[in-house]
Amino acid sequence: MGNAAARSLDDGGLVRALKALGDATRFRMTQEIAAAGELSCGQVADLFDVSQPTISHHLKILIEAGVLVVRNEGKHHYTAVNRALLASLGELLPLRLAPLARRPPPRERVAAPRERVAVKART
Repeated sequence: MGNAAARSLDDGGLVRALKALGDATRFRMTQEIAAAGELSCGQVADLFDVSQPTISHHLKILIEAGVLVVRNEGKHHYTAVNRALLASLGELLPLRLAPLARRPPPRERVAAPRERVAVKART
């Protein structure tokens, strides 16, 4: 994947994917799915000692972030790792954290935090 493809993921998408992987349970789920190639939701649930709703919640976050992709077959949903996105993260992160002189132009600006305005107490 070239730099042009890596740059197609905007800052928001990059942050969503990193946040999704930042949770230890979701990271481990992604590792298990990657090792297997593809797992059904039930197979993922069998690997973890948490409730089915919790598994579904974590999978939903990973899917919405683009880390996992879903294939439907009848009533079953099979998840696999989005290897293209992970490769893009591997290329993008060093580029986005590079010194400004070497950094490619951003596709999306992240809003700066608002400054707090001091409010005088009424006396």
